[in-house]
Amino acid sequence: MKIQKYLTPALHVLAWIAVYFLPDLLFEAPSGTIFLVKRNLHFILVISFFYLNYFIFVPKLLLKKKQLFFFIALLASLVFTYYVNDTVMRYVHNKYGQPVQVENVSPQKKQQIEHRMQRHRNEENNGTVFVVLLGFLIGTVLCETREWYKQDRKRKEMEKEKLVSELSFLKSQVNPHFLFNSLNGIYALAIKKSDKTPDALLQLSDLLRHMLYDADHGNVLLKKEVDYLKNYIQLQRLRLPSEAKISFDVEGDLSSKTIEPLLFIPFVENAFKHGVDSEGADIRIKLSVKGNHLAFEVVNRISHAKSKDASSGIGLANVKKRLELHYGDDYVLNYDTSKGFFKVNLHLNLKS
Repeated sequence: MKIQKYLTPALHVLAWIAVYFLPDLLFEAPSGTIFLVKRNLHFILVISFFYLNYFIFVPKLLLKKKQLFFFIALLASLVFTYYVNDTVMRYVHNKYGQPVQVENVSPQKKQQIEHRMQRHRNEENNGTVFVVLLGFLIGTVLCETREWYKQDRKRKEMEKEKLVSELSFLKSQVNPHFLFNSLNGIYALAIKKSDKTPDALLQLSDLLRHMLYDADHGNVLLKKEVDYLKNYIQLQRLRLPSEAKISFDVEGDLSSKTIEPLLFIPFVENAFKHGVDSEGADIRIKLSVKGNHLAFEVVNRISHAKSKDASSGIGLANVKKRLELHYGDDYVLNYDTSKGFFKVNLHLNLKS
């Protein structure tokens, strides 16, 4: 931070040193008091009006949509430059320049000499005004660029904050949706006065621990997310008959891989919610990892006994939005219904 704090002033100093000695690099600069005064006067005027423009005119007038006042200030600065340069250089020429003998010349010749001297002073003044104007333009461009950069950085920070807020909000919606489905299953066990009810509550406690602590700090290890799914499936098994067909296959190396938390659970919840009825269940879940590519598939038999309720589809719409926000173009999500089965395929590139 300290380096960045002094970097801009250091660059300004180096730039002005380069500007001051630029005439020596481009051509053989003349010597003498007049040239030295002229050079230093140009430098003082340029650097003064550069920063006047950089810190006051552009930010206080131009960027505040006060263009008329900005151009008035610019014009006043150029007029001031012209007269300061004319006054100083006229004095310097009179004091250090070689005097022009006009006593013994004709009035016409004298007029020509004075006219030539005035034209030379005008050229000098106009040259100074041009240099100052060039400094104005450079200062304006730099100030506009600096302001654009600040606004662009601010916009990106706001977009990032908005993204984080939206992701947090969507993630928070997973919790009540998950609890709604899980508690329904435990309630069914309690109604039957099943001995599995205490185990189901303990299983739910482990799941909530992952949601509250592990999944609340950005990306999580893929292995933890897989363990979370295994615990959820085990919780659901407690309320199903032993002959229910449920499989969860994991392939590939999960070590060191991370992922946005709670992405898979809505698909698995949906399978158990809409794929289980009195006839049993047929749910197949598969997760495979090859390099940074992850494929996740959930297939469940469609239960026609299940009626859609108000919460149907909330989880799937939620996870799709989270995928868009977090992975952008690095994911593909497909749904397919055929031969009485509902299939979800998710492919995404894991971020390093």
